[in-house]
Amino acid sequence: MQITSLHKFLTATDANTSKFQMRFWFGLNLIFAIFYSLLELQQAFSNKYAVQDDARVYVFWMQRFLEPDILPNDLIADYFESVTPVGFSHLYKIVAMLGIEPLLFSKLLPVLLKILTICYWFPLCMQIFPVPTAAFISTLLLAQNLSMRDDLVSASPRSFIFVFFIAFLYYLLRQSLLPCLGAIALVGLFYPPFLLIIAGILILRLWHWKEKLPQLSNNRRDYLFSVTGLVTCLIFMLPYALSYSKFGPSIAGVAARELPGLAETGRISFFSDDLIWFWLLNQHSGLIPNVLEHPLNIIGLFLPIILHYPQHFPLTKQVTDKVKVLPHIALASVVMFGLAHLLLYKLYSPARYTRYTLKFIVIIATGIVIVAILDAVFQWAKQHREYSSGRQILVLGFTSLLGILLFFYPCLLKNFPTSLYRVEKNPLIYEFFQKQPKDILIASLSENIDNVPTFSKRSILIGWEYSAPYHVGYDNQITERATDLIRAQYSDNLAEVQNFIQKYGVDFFVLDESAFTPEYITINPWFIQWQSIAKDISLKLQQGTNPALLGILQRCSVLETKGLIVIQAKCVAKTPQK
Repeated sequence: MQITSLHKFLTATDANTSKFQMRFWFGLNLIFAIFYSLLELQQAFSNKYAVQDDARVYVFWMQRFLEPDILPNDLIADYFESVTPVGFSHLYKIVAMLGIEPLLFSKLLPVLLKILTICYWFPLCMQIFPVPTAAFISTLLLAQNLSMRDDLVSASPRSFIFVFFIAFLYYLLRQSLLPCLGAIALVGLFYPPFLLIIAGILILRLWHWKEKLPQLSNNRRDYLFSVTGLVTCLIFMLPYALSYSKFGPSIAGVAARELPGLAETGRISFFSDDLIWFWLLNQHSGLIPNVLEHPLNIIGLFLPIILHYPQHFPLTKQVTDKVKVLPHIALASVVMFGLAHLLLYKLYSPARYTRYTLKFIVIIATGIVIVAILDAVFQWAKQHREYSSGRQILVLGFTSLLGILLFFYPCLLKNFPTSLYRVEKNPLIYEFFQKQPKDILIASLSENIDNVPTFSKRSILIGWEYSAPYHVGYDNQITERATDLIRAQYSDNLAEVQNFIQKYGVDFFVLDESAFTPEYITINPWFIQWQSIAKDISLKLQQGTNPALLGILQRCSVLETKGLIVIQAKCVAKTPQK
């Protein structure tokens, strides 16, 4: 019967699967992955002035590889260059030597990363559960999850977590020593914090449960992998552990809790009074942010249950011993999550240790659970010698429903893929600054200024996107610059504005048209972060105090375009005081 053939097709194990079927499922995964990547590319190249949100903080300074004389003595560029992993920066440097601009490369790179990730993920799933349909489901879910967040498409260091960490798992389960060590080295070069999770996995795999008690492995090969892997982790962690930053130590302890930049209204919304949000869902502090974002991921949580009842779900007998790597990943990740909270921000953002790995686990588990349930449904329908028409309809209906949810869920989303490309529809300001000398400095509280370093290759005094409060020295300088700019921009004393220009060597101001209205104070992120400053300035504006810059707008403005006003600082400096 056709339904019997469908059952065999969907639940065939690796040993019973033809090469055609394997190629079919894997090829279908590649097609979907490439299709999602093309949708992302469509957004990336929809406008000349389009840049991915997080890519900006890396792309702008790496333009120095092509033009060494741009962004001279730039605090922001120097800082992000200092915190960029060496493997990531050298990759872009090599590409720049080939004449490819960093911005262009940042748009093309995610396609390659996604394809490589799929190429490792499918066989990784097959090692844990050698049923091609389950591998296909897990791989498709991974591709969809990757396109529902901007982690991979950002072409930032964290984009490499997927391919290199998954490659590590693949080679670890295959017992391929040298490729496994190579994957560990690449993780260290591109995203060092994940070495701590890898170290945890290598330690945990030495232990086995025997008679409900943990015992050390008797397998010498286990020790070979773990010891060499841990040594590799140590080699690539030491440079970061021993390095000294000219921007000071990482913010930590009580200082972190008092920092406005890490408050609920700050640049990095870390601390929150909502404990559920803080410990579970927050993007920086939570245990499982976005892990269950795709509704089908929830199905993976039932894996321990169906594994406990193999008599009802017989296909689970095909799950190999390599499934033990999943609890190893989970335990190592949760331990690092806890340590990152205890040693805040010495080990970087706690959520980074769980938001990816726990998602990997539930996606693999989801593929296993779905196919095991499908098999159980078919087995239920086969309890009689022949399928009844009613049971056939139920089986086909259930299978079709799963297929619809799996294939068409992205169509239900308002934004898919979620690439977070910023498309600037007001290019005149970037073209204006491109024509100015390369050593100019631009001061602005406008969020529009964040794209100037990328599109104009000119330095800015501060930028909301670049105000990462992770290192004490850098955060102190950005805070001083920002508060000085706020005081100068809203001061009614022209001398204070002129002193500000002289102190920082500012060449241009960029103002939002609504910058001197009380309403602006309620929506600008700098004022949302610093409520006390916002109240003082808002009160002055409501009382009718006129900032000095407002009185010389017409005299000193050199460009007005779509809500933005560019003021020449030289003109302001030469304006006589009343």
